[in-house]
Amino acid sequence: MNAWRRLALVYLGLLFLSMVSTRFQVVPPLALSSGVLPVTRVFDGAADHVRGAYETLVNDRDARHRLEVLRDQNEVLRGRNDVLERENARLREAAQIRATQFPGPVSVASVVMVDPSPLLSRLTVDKGARDGVRRFMPASVPSGLVGQVTGVAANTAVVTTILDPESRVGVTLRGKGGRGLAVGAPPDRLRATFPLTVDVKVGDTVLTSSLGGVYPVGIKVGTVERVEQVGPNDVNRTVIVKPSADVSTLEEVALLEALP
Repeated sequence: MNAWRRLALVYLGLLFLSMVSTRFQVVPPLALSSGVLPVTRVFDGAADHVRGAYETLVNDRDARHRLEVLRDQNEVLRGRNDVLERENARLREAAQIRATQFPGPVSVASVVMVDPSPLLSRLTVDKGARDGVRRFMPASVPSGLVGQVTGVAANTAVVTTILDPESRVGVTLRGKGGRGLAVGAPPDRLRATFPLTVDVKVGDTVLTSSLGGVYPVGIKVGTVERVEQVGPNDVNRTVIVKPSADVSTLEEVALLEALP
């Protein structure tokens, strides 16, 4: 019985303390609350700014990373596109030569070296005996004749261009006929001779002929740029020919099947 009495007293005591604490709970004055509110807002705003700045920093870092990845992917795609464009240009060039010049090209080779001598005009290309290249194969581009292969290694070949002083090209005039011989005249012209009976004029188109049996007939060589004065003892007429193919800027040439 005494135990129940003690529990009842404890309960009544706790109830009394609860009532007293609730009745006399301290409520902060309105002035104090109003004064603290701006400070609280400042801290809340500062926290929001810090959180926003951090999120912006993280987003910027992620954006920069994505931009770098996209740039790397773009460079890879650009490189692949350049390769495809070069290969497409090769195919178009080979198709054009096949349609306009006979016989068709065996392969298209890139120019990898140019003879530095100002007295010679020779190119080294990246195709050789392993690619089916042989001596005396004509070299050409869509605009006209370049020269012929004069040296062959396993993986490279030397093309002596029509501008080389050792080059000889049998030529004729489009629409006029006649047989002449063109010799390289470095650095960028040819000197051709025709019989006096051939009426050569400035602007005439010079084509390959069967003379010499080296080049296929009908490939454009160049255009007559100047007709030299005929001397009293001359038996031929000499003309200066501007080549149709700019040898100094060539990056690729088509190698044609050599004549039998």
